[in-house]
Amino acid sequence: MINKDLNLVNTMNDTKSQASIESYKFHHIDTSKCLKCEKFSCEEACFRGIYHVINKDTEPKCIVLKEREDRCVKCHICTTACKLEAITID
Repeated sequence: MINKDLNLVNTMNDTKSQASIESYKFHHIDTSKCLKCEKFSCEEACFRGIYHVINKDTEPKCIVLKEREDRCVKCHICTTACKLEAITID
């Protein structure tokens, strides 16, 4: 019975995590982690200008500028710069 309850909790956590991940062509951003961000490193680290952080003063959220995503060379500077590990790249 306990294992069944733990599985249910894990499933609920996985569903909640998936709900906060925004996916683009090959970038994935966990926007729940963005809420804790104060430095906006992704926006400044990307030399291709792919990221933009909206609502910096209230509820920060990193987004990919869709018209620029194809410029990404998958250098992973952004994933390293984001200390909250909110960004993943395929």
